[in-house]
Amino acid sequence: MRVKTASAALAVLAGVAGFASAQNLLGNGSFETPDASGGDVPGAPAPWLGFNDPNTQFTTQAEAFDGVQSLKTFGPFDFIGGGTGMVQQVPAIAGETYTGEIQALQQSGDALQGGNFGVFKLEFLDASGQFVAGLGQPAGTPLAGFNVFESNAFDASSPLDAWTQLGVGGVAPAGTATVQAVIVQVQLGDGAGGFTGGAIFWDAATVTVPAPASAALLGLGGLAAARRRR
Repeated sequence: MRVKTASAALAVLAGVAGFASAQNLLGNGSFETPDASGGDVPGAPAPWLGFNDPNTQFTTQAEAFDGVQSLKTFGPFDFIGGGTGMVQQVPAIAGETYTGEIQALQQSGDALQGGNFGVFKLEFLDASGQFVAGLGQPAGTPLAGFNVFESNAFDASSPLDAWTQLGVGGVAPAGTATVQAVIVQVQLGDGAGGFTGGAIFWDAATVTVPAPASAALLGLGGLAAARRRR
């Protein structure tokens, strides 16, 4: 009988784990479309929207953390201090905590050079698509730690040929209508006015709201107590 009880408890625990796992709000977070089996596909994969030169953003099968494809960015070689990348907006609720995670990789054969780096950001926007106003600033003003939250930088000092997880999180301020996930590679050059190279592969992008795991765990505890009473 104890063996059966243990199996039942494990089954309930598995149910709790499933309940507690947060749902990814982003579409195509692993960049599995469009199909890049015939070669790299330039531009932002829907529903992502690219910014700056689309020829510096590719869906590729050269590397993958999740599935068979990833996103590759490089350059943008337009001006020192330029950036390339893409964004995706999803509805958000003021007061909720949002967490963003993504995997990043640089290959030893095309490693980041100079001050080039990449980050994953969460931006909280109002109904008109501007940064949420606050702290005495008008709408549209980016304020780090209020309406803009940024991961640690992935740069030349990051591991080679290995996936590194970047994470970021923040509470949606009053007036939030959407949270925008931003993947960006920034080109700072060599410090002497020259371009420097290197590419970043990105995969498994997520934006989540913590699931109510505590309520499920309380339910599990009540179930165990009831069994003890019986």
